[in-house]
Amino acid sequence: MRFLTHIVFLFLLPATTYSQTAHVDSNRIVYKGTVKVDRVNRDELYARAKNALLNNAGGSKEVIVTDSSEKGMISAKGSIRLPSAYATIKTVEYILELSVDDGNYKYRIDSVYLKQVERGGKTNKISSEEILKAMDISGPVSANAEKQLNEIDMNFQKLLDLVRTDMRETSTVKVRNN
Repeated sequence: MRFLTHIVFLFLLPATTYSQTAHVDSNRIVYKGTVKVDRVNRDELYARAKNALLNNAGGSKEVIVTDSSEKGMISAKGSIRLPSAYATIKTVEYILELSVDDGNYKYRIDSVYLKQVERGGKTNKISSEEILKAMDISGPVSANAEKQLNEIDMNFQKLLDLVRTDMRETSTVKVRNN
């Protein structure tokens, strides 16, 4: 039985390796969820959410889009630089929204774009819908799209982990050396 399990695992490994990792909603990249934080009221969670956005949403380029303590919602534009060849600068731009309530918060990463700037040249802004459509094309286009989606997913998972850490503990805004 154990041998058969290993054989099945080996056959299914390629299918799981090449499966899509990015979270998709309505044919675009969207990460959303609810996280429970015990024994923390709404006001404290809102303060933590604001600090989490300032600490993690795009370094020194964060732009607060919405800041409503009455509604318990704050959102910011952020960007993450992706690894790329020297001739190209790739960044992922997104909006991270945090909504708080007593004992929990909801997060949503939406409006995801891949911005590619050629040094001394043109700038391309590719929506997440276009990246997902490229997955349907076979060959190197699909492989490149999958690689980009994996990089985006890895960076968003890191971002959400940092936000989760800041939301669990009383945090302060980190000092940046710009």
